[in-house]
Amino acid sequence: MLRFSDKKNKLKRQLGFTLLELLVVIGILAVGSGFIYPEIGKWKTKRNIEQDFYTIISTIGYLKTKTRTINGTAELDCRNSTIGGGEPTLKYFVSSKRNSDGSFDKTPDFILNIVEQSGDSTTYNILTGKVNVECSHIHTIFNAGGSAGERGSGDMLEIKVNYSAGGVVDLVNYNAYMIRVSTATAYLQRYKWDRSLDDYRELN
Repeated sequence: MLRFSDKKNKLKRQLGFTLLELLVVIGILAVGSGFIYPEIGKWKTKRNIEQDFYTIISTIGYLKTKTRTINGTAELDCRNSTIGGGEPTLKYFVSSKRNSDGSFDKTPDFILNIVEQSGDSTTYNILTGKVNVECSHIHTIFNAGGSAGERGSGDMLEIKVNYSAGGVVDLVNYNAYMIRVSTATAYLQRYKWDRSLDDYRELN
């Protein structure tokens, strides 16, 4: 028959983990993290793509409304690594100075009459800066009369939002979007890359 002290000593020896058990647990955690961390990274990238896409849409809609409301002019500044250099940025400036109808110039009094600007006073950027944003040009003028186009030429604005690695857009693992703004009416069209069509499909 075991004495009480023998039972107590045996119980003490059974407490805790052996070195082998500890190594097994560490190995399992290491393997699990190898699967989890890449998925977390993908999820963050997908979230940033969606966020930038809807930020651009809402900003364009806001500028259309704002210029008509105050009878003024707005300028949207869109840059990426190809145009303008650096990380993707989107910023805007609203002026109470109205352009003449049909003009896509920036009047000398535009800056003197700025009533609103995006972001903080350092960068004015409202994008995440974490995903690829491709702009057809840098400066787009929004007029109170409802038109929108490149400063000077009046060309239509086109913006693509996607994920790019090494200069190659990944259309397999991530969503890709395109936004077009017509010159005459600033009508906004939204597109999403359709893998089955291997092309952009317009969204409702």
